Amino acid sequence: MPSVLRRGRKSGALRRHGRNDESADLFLAIGVGLALGAGLALVARERARRRRPMARLGRFARRGVKEARRLRDQGTKWAVERGEALRDGVPVSEIGDSVADYLETARQSIDNAVNREIRDLRKAIRRERKRLGV
Repeated sequence: MPSVLRRGRKSGALRRHGRNDESADLFLAIGVGLALGAGLALVARERARRRRPMARLGRFARRGVKEARRLRDQGTKWAVERGEALRDGVPVSEIGDSVADYLETARQSIDNAVNREIRDLRKAIRRERKRLGV
């Protein structure tokens, strides 16, 4: 049986060193066998693990829902305990007064702008009537 390593280019490492022994073929065969065996073992292990992949996903989903409910309940409890104290610290009447002031200022600004526009339009209509002679 011819050696696998003897084929190929003459500048190969084994040809340069003058090695022509069969031990290199043996080591190559051992390496290929180990790689194939390890690959087959991993494939067999994955197949055993993947018999019911949706069952694993279902377990993870149930665990996630359970954790989300627990966190929701903790948040609700915290809001109930501290919500009243937070509400007492908020100056509701002052906020209402300042919002009312802002709204009144905005209303006045809008009224002024509309009145200026109406006045300008009336002037433009008068100029156009004079130009047309009406």
